[in-house]
Amino acid sequence: MVKHTVKTSLDDEDKEKWQHFCHLNGLTESGMVRMMINQVLPDIACNDEFNHAKSNKVTIRLSDHDIQKLTTQAQQEGYIHRTSWVTACVQSNLTRSPVLTKEEIKALRESNRQLAAVGRNLNQIARVLNIDFRHSDKITKEMIEVLDNKINEHKAIVNNLISQNSKRWNLGNEQ
Repeated sequence: MVKHTVKTSLDDEDKEKWQHFCHLNGLTESGMVRMMINQVLPDIACNDEFNHAKSNKVTIRLSDHDIQKLTTQAQQEGYIHRTSWVTACVQSNLTRSPVLTKEEIKALRESNRQLAAVGRNLNQIARVLNIDFRHSDKITKEMIEVLDNKINEHKAIVNNLISQNSKRWNLGNEQ
C-alpha cells in the first residue's frame, strides 16, 4: 500500500493549540489528522480490505503502570493474553453476564460430569426402592451421605465460579 503525506501550514499559536488538542485526546498529530479525514470522508473507501480489517479493532492507550496492572490481573484470572481479558471485560459489561475462562468452563464440565454420576446413583436407589421395598436395606446411610457430599461439592464449585465471575466483572452490584 502506498502512503501519501498531507501537509498544512500553521502559525505558532495554532500549532501550539493543535499539539495541545492532540495531546488531550491521546493521539499524535498525524493520528488526529487521519481520524478527522476518516470522519469527514467515511463513504470513500480507498482500500476496502484495510477499512474492513480495522473495523473490529479498538485501540486504547494506558500508562505503563496500568498496562502492568492489566497484565497481572489477566494472568491471575487465567487469561493467557491481556487482549483476551480486555475483550472478556467488554463483553461482560455489554451483556451484563459472565464470561468464563477455559479453566472455569473445564471446572463446570467436570462438575456436571460428577452431577450426572450422582443422578445415576439416585436412579439406582429409586429402582431398588421401586422394585422391592423389602430390599431397601441394601441402601445404607453411608451411600446417601456420599451422594449428599457429591452434591455439596458440585454446589461449592459452581458457587465459587459464580462468585469469582461476579467479582471479576462487578456483576454482583446489579440490582
